[in-house]
Amino acid sequence: MAQADSTSPQPKSNAATAKWLALGCGGCLGVTVLVGLALAFLINRTMRFAFGPDQTKASSEELFAYALPGESQGTFNMDMLGMQVIQVASTDSPPSVLLTMGKLPRYLQDRETRETFIEGFQESVTVEGTYQLAEQRVEERTLCGQPVSVLLQSGSFQEGGTTYDAVSLLTFVDHNDTARFVWLLAHGDMPEAIADGVFATLDCR
Repeated sequence: MAQADSTSPQPKSNAATAKWLALGCGGCLGVTVLVGLALAFLINRTMRFAFGPDQTKASSEELFAYALPGESQGTFNMDMLGMQVIQVASTDSPPSVLLTMGKLPRYLQDRETRETFIEGFQESVTVEGTYQLAEQRVEERTLCGQPVSVLLQSGSFQEGGTTYDAVSLLTFVDHNDTARFVWLLAHGDMPEAIADGVFATLDCR
């Protein structure tokens, strides 16, 4: 009897332990769900990707006013953790004009960091055909009412068996405490004149 008495509380102890484990695991699950919902909300608020003219059209005028020759369409829009990148292109195939506009967050706004970012971004952009740009020079121009240094590169664009002259314009401008950039690619019979015409229409929003 004594042995039976000494072991009789054991089932109650196991039951209590199981109860607290169940409550603990339930609490862990609840915390995990809450964290997951918070992350989903954060990502939804801080990251946005869009492709195609319908999704990009409204956002493409948030950073700069612009005008491309002929008709144009939005091709890409990314808004992530304070960084915004928008691309619009002419509607010919392959697009003879590709305009990329962006706004950089504060952690990318020192000169060296933003130049490194842009170099990496340029290398990651894919277009129909192949741009080969080598010769470069820097020109002083005006953008958004401010003097800016524009990096111009010239070369060629090849698509299939056809080769065209090509040009690239890249510059930064500070506006409303943000660093913005414009990168313009053009190819065709007079790409530099086309690029200059587009650049002249740019103005900060």
